Amino acid sequence: MDAPMTDTRFLSALRRNPSDDVIREAIATVASQFPRNTAVAAELATILAASGERLSASGAVVADVASTGGPASLSTLLAPLFLRAAGAIVPKLGVPGRPAGGIDCLAQIRGYRTELSLREIEEIVNGSGYAHFLAKGEMAPLDGRMFKLRQAMNAQAVPSLVTGSLLSKKLAVGVKHAGLDIRVAPHGNFGTDRSAAAANARLFSDAARALGIDASPVLTDARHPYQPYLGKRESLLALDDIFKGACSPWLAGHVETCRALALACLPSDLRAKAAEASPAELRRHFDDNLIAQGAAPDDFDAVVRDTRREHTGHVLAAHDGFCFYRLDLLRDRLVEWQGMFRSEQMPFPDPVGLVLLAAPGQWVSGGTPIATVRAPETLMPDVILKLDEVVGTPTSLPSGPDFEAIDG
Repeated sequence: MDAPMTDTRFLSALRRNPSDDVIREAIATVASQFPRNTAVAAELATILAASGERLSASGAVVADVASTGGPASLSTLLAPLFLRAAGAIVPKLGVPGRPAGGIDCLAQIRGYRTELSLREIEEIVNGSGYAHFLAKGEMAPLDGRMFKLRQAMNAQAVPSLVTGSLLSKKLAVGVKHAGLDIRVAPHGNFGTDRSAAAANARLFSDAARALGIDASPVLTDARHPYQPYLGKRESLLALDDIFKGACSPWLAGHVETCRALALACLPSDLRAKAAEASPAELRRHFDDNLIAQGAAPDDFDAVVRDTRREHTGHVLAAHDGFCFYRLDLLRDRLVEWQGMFRSEQMPFPDPVGLVLLAAPGQWVSGGTPIATVRAPETLMPDVILKLDEVVGTPTSLPSGPDFEAIDG
């Protein structure tokens, strides 16, 4: 016997009169009664997308890979380049990340415009095939308002609300092939373990299907750093290494994860091009996007040179042991330092960054450098002290993304 259809009429007030009180009531109802519900997530996505302008991107395949947040991944920077290499159109409606979302990182490049009008987005997408822009003003404005109230109500991780929000952005820009990097960790936003994350992945796929979107969620392990570069400008260092074919094995493995995320999202007849995309081809698509959004390749090269030069601090291993990085605490530290510099004139502050020199689980001797650090001179002593706690304290047993020793 089929399950009865969910009555989603309680969401209709969001269309008629989306006051803060109405939004709060909708959040509370979804959280308490429909925390993981396909019909509710799909209807919410439709309402949020309808609250603003809609983009009609031309092209046979309009695709994007979103993420559920978490430090150290480059998927929202690299996956669009692999999609472009396959010939897909990529209108990427982004939101600021914590501590280093894709749009935050691109904003570090002089001249790069993160806020675009609908006409500018259409021109860039139709011209270069890839635009990366903020979810502000014209597109899905109700989603932004609802997210702020979800934060205030501690409802950021309610699966139906997360799914509705993610899919509203895809509807707003016309994406028909939606990948999703679900970053699984105790501090994750869409599943703290594999079981919960898999259930949320099915919810995302089912709701997307109801909206006419081909969804491809993928679970990735966010308990350990995906790659060694942490910080907005440090993510650009990682891209530079990738474009030059100078990746460490650790970074190279993450590149292949990002390629796999793009491959999962693409129709089968386009996958071969992404599978064969070279570093030089990725750089070409990256440069095309820089130019389309007001920056230049030389601007990217300049910030990379400056950032490398500013890595003057070091974190040393406190004693012999196996490297272990507390990503949740590390994220909190970076967000705290960014908050000290955030202002209306500086919406994407990036005062501190680090490059890890040893992979999770690697044995190091006491006194060995395990990270280089970039920070203002006046802040550097405090930064090193706090990083010693979350980066510089090895453990007695090894633990990494592929193994975990059990103390028996």
